[in-house]
Amino acid sequence: RGEPLKFSEEGVQLVTRNIILPLWNSFSFFSTYANADEITFKDLEKALPVEERAMMDRWIISSLQSLIKTVNEKMENYYLYEVIPPLMNFVEELTNWYVRSNRKRFWKEKDENDIDKINAFKTLHEVLTEFTKSMAPVLPFICEKIYQGLNDEKNESIHYQDYPVSNQKLIDSELEDDIELAKKVIKSVRNLRVKLKLPNKQPLNLVKIVTNDKKIEQRLINISDLIKNEINVKNVEFDIEIDEWVDYIFKPDYKKLGPKLGKKIGSVANLLKNLNTENSNKILNSEGILLDGIEIQNEDIEVQIKPKEDLPNQDIVDDFLIYLDTDLNEELLMERFSREVVSSIQQIRKDSGLDVTDRIKLQINTTDNFIIQSITKHESYIKNETLSLELVLSESNAKNEILNKEIDIFINKLTNNS
Repeated sequence: RGEPLKFSEEGVQLVTRNIILPLWNSFSFFSTYANADEITFKDLEKALPVEERAMMDRWIISSLQSLIKTVNEKMENYYLYEVIPPLMNFVEELTNWYVRSNRKRFWKEKDENDIDKINAFKTLHEVLTEFTKSMAPVLPFICEKIYQGLNDEKNESIHYQDYPVSNQKLIDSELEDDIELAKKVIKSVRNLRVKLKLPNKQPLNLVKIVTNDKKIEQRLINISDLIKNEINVKNVEFDIEIDEWVDYIFKPDYKKLGPKLGKKIGSVANLLKNLNTENSNKILNSEGILLDGIEIQNEDIEVQIKPKEDLPNQDIVDDFLIYLDTDLNEELLMERFSREVVSSIQQIRKDSGLDVTDRIKLQINTTDNFIIQSITKHESYIKNETLSLELVLSESNAKNEILNKEIDIFINKLTNNS
């Protein structure tokens, strides 16, 4: 904005923490697993066209192209102070949503026919390459380093490249809107989990979406797999009987009605608080009503909803209600425990300095019948998540604990000769 230069160490730390490190971590994530799986440029060429890739691939590419379009428009009109916020926001989209929600696609064993894994690597490579070009004027040295790492065959500076131009064919605005809706649901349920002290590692049976809007229902169905994975629930269900769950609050749109009604706006607001059923239904059916001799159009009234019951496991998002089923059975508790075991093994791997691709032999000692059943039931999951080729479960006394249950975990790195 042409203001006096402002500098603070706190500002540098904030940018480092929120922008530079997450961006570098995304590049590091790509390079680590690409090198581990010996992914080559020829492998990346096998990827499917963008329109045939997974939903999250298409979303992050669409989001990037929308970003490039926005940034170019701002730069061409010299609104340079409006360039940085969307670039910063995209770093969060990339790291906190795309990379994190697609980790398993990168972790999977490499297979000649595993096109989905190649699609994921190709998408992340494309996005990192184009985004660093967009970000290069702002972070010239970091972006140069990342660009060189992604394109080591070219050895040409990123600052010699043309600035990216948006590809309109790759922008899917509906998909971007759907993912934004999914993110609202996910954030809402995460907040409910925090309030209810139910960690995300605890699987739950279902989340219920209460809405009579068929468009919202269909949009949420399209993204239900993402929602289930992110909030760790087994099912997403819908209930159209919204009147049984919520009460309606009607308020005047003061910007529209204020100039028209003047001092009468206060009395109209009071009348809207106590509408009869007939007038309420008219508004909900997009009809106008007559209040104290004044005609009020539907578009001049703001409609809000609130839960009929003040329950800690429900929330309002936009125009629909979310209800989280918090009932836990033995099966869900066992799955939770298996996730905690995986988390502990991953920490042991890290503390032992193992490489991300190192295979291990796993031994678990316990005399707790619940633990034995949990591990037996989820053995394949535990082995796959921790790269364990062998799991030995021994009924022996243990000294350590997970969730107040006695268990000892031992790992041994396997070599080619093991």
